[in-house]
Amino acid sequence: MAKYQLSDVKAGSLVGEIHEDTVEFYHKGELCEVDIKYKTLPFVESDALHKRMNDNEDVAAEWISKALVDGKGKQQFTEHQVKTVFIQSLANAIFNKVWGLDSIKKAMKEQADEKKKE
Repeated sequence: MAKYQLSDVKAGSLVGEIHEDTVEFYHKGELCEVDIKYKTLPFVESDALHKRMNDNEDVAAEWISKALVDGKGKQQFTEHQVKTVFIQSLANAIFNKVWGLDSIKKAMKEQADEKKKE
């Protein structure tokens, strides 16, 4: 488990951190994958997106466009590009990664595995 100091958080070390991952999605009935780089959005942005999402506003394309970056942190897609060049399964898979749903699923699985051991 990683441990951070509050001084690191205060210095902004968690915001904008670039992550590399491989995302799996289905296309034409075949499992495919794509390598992505994405950054952690600051709370002010993610909180606003969460609130809009909870009000049933579709924010997936905007969130994906803000999160996907190159190795230097430069945005790779506009919201319009995400809406027009991504297929649904790819957008869903990437959104789950940048929104953090994959992390939640992983944590829940680890907790369930620990309970089975008890």
